[in-house]
Amino acid sequence: MPKGTTLARAARVAEVAIDAPCGNRGVCGKCRLLATQGVGEVTEAEERLLLPRELSEGWRLACQATVEADAVVTLHSEAMQMALTTSDLTIEVKPNVRKRLARVALSTLQAPRADLDQLREALEPEGDGVCFPLPALRQLARVLRAGEDRVTLALTDGRCLAVEAGDTTGECYGMAFDIGTTTIVGALVDLRSGAQIGVASALNTQASFGADVISRIGYTMTDPEGLEVLQERVVGVLNDLTQSVMEQSGVKRERIYEATVVGNTCMHHLFLGLDPRSLAVVPYNPVVVDPLTVYANELGLRLAPQALVHVLPNIGGFVGADIVAGVLATGVHRRGEVRIFIDIGTNGEIVIGSRERLVCCSTAAGPAFEGAQITFGMRAAEGAIEHVHIGPDTVKLKVIGHTRPRGICGSGLIDVVAELLRVGLLDQTGRLLKAEQAREVVGEKLASRLFESSDGLAFSLFGGPEPVYVTQRDIRKLQLAKGAINAGIAILSRRLGIDPERDVQEVVLAGAFGSYVDPASTRAIGLIPPLPLSRLIAAGNTAGMGAKMALVSTDARAEAARIARAIEYIELSNEPDFQDRFADAMYFPDPAAIAALE
Repeated sequence: MPKGTTLARAARVAEVAIDAPCGNRGVCGKCRLLATQGVGEVTEAEERLLLPRELSEGWRLACQATVEADAVVTLHSEAMQMALTTSDLTIEVKPNVRKRLARVALSTLQAPRADLDQLREALEPEGDGVCFPLPALRQLARVLRAGEDRVTLALTDGRCLAVEAGDTTGECYGMAFDIGTTTIVGALVDLRSGAQIGVASALNTQASFGADVISRIGYTMTDPEGLEVLQERVVGVLNDLTQSVMEQSGVKRERIYEATVVGNTCMHHLFLGLDPRSLAVVPYNPVVVDPLTVYANELGLRLAPQALVHVLPNIGGFVGADIVAGVLATGVHRRGEVRIFIDIGTNGEIVIGSRERLVCCSTAAGPAFEGAQITFGMRAAEGAIEHVHIGPDTVKLKVIGHTRPRGICGSGLIDVVAELLRVGLLDQTGRLLKAEQAREVVGEKLASRLFESSDGLAFSLFGGPEPVYVTQRDIRKLQLAKGAINAGIAILSRRLGIDPERDVQEVVLAGAFGSYVDPASTRAIGLIPPLPLSRLIAAGNTAGMGAKMALVSTDARAEAARIARAIEYIELSNEPDFQDRFADAMYFPDPAAIAALE
């Protein structure tokens, strides 16, 4: 590297992913690594974001530390806890790709015939309607010249994707991918039965360029090669996941004939290599919302040589194919009663309605749910506090990996705020009580956990030389995130003319985050309407399930296209009272009223 290159830039060149939620702006402090020699002086940002002990041990920020001489850098690897959908499908299997065995009579000197003519005759009555592109003809020539008279074809919609020697009709597979801003999941599915036979997940390595979609769009606008880099990153992860599930199952790459892909509109564009900059400026228009089918090799996706990739449709600039897939999987569009579907993340997508009418929006919830911009925030990896319970004089923590706490993830943050509200250490405006006030409410042991930090008043979760605590600033960040979603629900409910507390039958929490968060805690902080817990459903990775449905059923694909056309997209920035609704939604509910619901 040239002298003065940041470690973040060096990592990009080396194709090593480093998590950088703030997009390398030196404000989140999450791109930590060990570098004890060969790097430049500590910067002001590092002094602000790292503890003196950490600096003395050699911890640096990748976006700040520069290469000044030969250096060795050590990264801390984090294995994230992810919700993987493992259940099989319960729909009629009608795949887009099917296989057919044919027995071809070998040509003789007395009756010489072209290979393709012989194959078409063997395929009667559909032989004349099948198109054989050049790659399939090349395969046909090799198979017949090897003396094999039994031939298996992989067919789709009048086109031959592959010609294989012998009977391979029992080997017909596809991949379903859910490309999240943070996490990517890939599932290997048997196209004959619909059964899932392998699943894997990984971090989206685009996170090196920022935790949110706006940061990544900005990178494509400021770097001439930015779009190409981000497209290669996401395709690289998909190829790695495919390799992983192949190793799990023993399935050969050349037997994977199709993939379906879902993701938010920005991830959709970056995967396809479409310029996403129009998503960042008014009126936030996507390049395309229609479903698309392309060849995998056009994108660099390593599947069978002529494998297809079907990308589900988007709804609008900030509501993408992942939400279409989620609605498809949960059947919200088929129900007579009103339901709320929420995919909680950096962008909180919301769909409300029934088979009569569906409306949707996207809210800029921010990265607090992912643990970003939180003092001790981290992803759901080993050492993250994922659940919290405050007792009369103790605090019980559930830590991923059953190890010493290193930080707190989104579900743990929601839990601790809900618990602080319940015991009275936090008021409805989101203000923490000071220690002297708290003693009158909860007693000395819990009150002693309140102290003044550099970010204001804080509540200790874990003490010692490497403490973990939640600050007043962290609580405000969560208020902004939950307020945005709550306000979005209020706006959509008004459009439908409903009262959420009276008319909503069920709230569906989707996504990996929705699988781990405590529904009672989301209700306690006012992220969702105050409904009985029996009406709150953690549905898991609905986007991945919808992608699998579209993979094994052409009917499901057609249904997804109808869903995308039917859902009305509401742009919240056009709503004149959104700011007022948002301000109201910042308040926390009355804990007594929440307790009375059960």
